[in-house]
Amino acid sequence: MHVPPAGWTEGKNHVFPVRVYYEDTDAGGIVYHANYLRFCERARNEMLRLAGFPHAEMVNALGTALTVRHCTMDFRGPARLDQPLEVWSRVTAIGAATVDMEQEVRRAGLPPQTGSDIERLPGDMLVRVCLRLAAINQNGRPVRLPAALRDVLERVLS
Repeated sequence: MHVPPAGWTEGKNHVFPVRVYYEDTDAGGIVYHANYLRFCERARNEMLRLAGFPHAEMVNALGTALTVRHCTMDFRGPARLDQPLEVWSRVTAIGAATVDMEQEVRRAGLPPQTGSDIERLPGDMLVRVCLRLAAINQNGRPVRLPAALRDVLERVLS
């Protein structure tokens, strides 16, 4: 199965594949907690890219970036060296200047059996990240979400 570099969508979720490399692990051989945030950041950027709005275009064309205003993480289990993972991302709310998201880092899912009616099954959730992103201008000041960005996010949400 060919996996697109920007991931894919399943329902309202964007799914981004990640593999655990040696650089991602700590002395105990499990993923260092801060690296889950790196995985999630990449997934958010690829979700926007897949929706047709790469992050660089957002910054260059609109003068707006999304920055993390609030973040909570709930750890459920460890990921280990060379494990294939998936980051499942979904937009949960859009405000005037903010975007709320949930992201789950999961073990890679199981593809359906050939000829089966069963959908692809997601793997065990290892980490849940809840975020509030804020729109800022090039001077780092809060701004309202530009209409073009809001349209893309609403399309992702629906």
